[in-house]
Amino acid sequence: MDEAIEMIQGSEEIQEYLIFSVDSIEFGIDIGRVKEIIKIQPFSAVPNALGYCKGIINLRGTIVPVVDMRIKLGFPETEYNERACIIVIMLGAELIGIIVDAVRDVIHISEKDLLDAASLYDGGERKKYTSKIAVIDGKIKQILDVFSVFEIEE
Repeated sequence: MDEAIEMIQGSEEIQEYLIFSVDSIEFGIDIGRVKEIIKIQPFSAVPNALGYCKGIINLRGTIVPVVDMRIKLGFPETEYNERACIIVIMLGAELIGIIVDAVRDVIHISEKDLLDAASLYDGGERKKYTSKIAVIDGKIKQILDVFSVFEIEE
């Protein structure tokens, strides 16, 4: 009996993703990268920071840079509403806060349901931020390659 369970579990790789929206588009990131989700809070501006870096916050004694994903992904900036929040993620040894319009869900996606993202870029300056695509209940979820988004070596 245990062998049968191991065979079923071993034959299909299932991963968990935190689904959030930016400009009504649903994105996902590996739940293992998420440390916590917090309300929008005041941040301290950083002189000469890139436009998408809104500033820094003090998270229980740890200074965390905060990035507005709308701006980073090329969408128009908007005022934050009550659904907007900061997802604190771990990239390498660094914490980064990403501001999103809303957190939607945590979903399980099997490896076979993940498709490679089509390359829509002409090889110019634009980076490919989406690594995989999943269609869940008829809705597209774009899985972000957070290392590409933040230009960090894996």
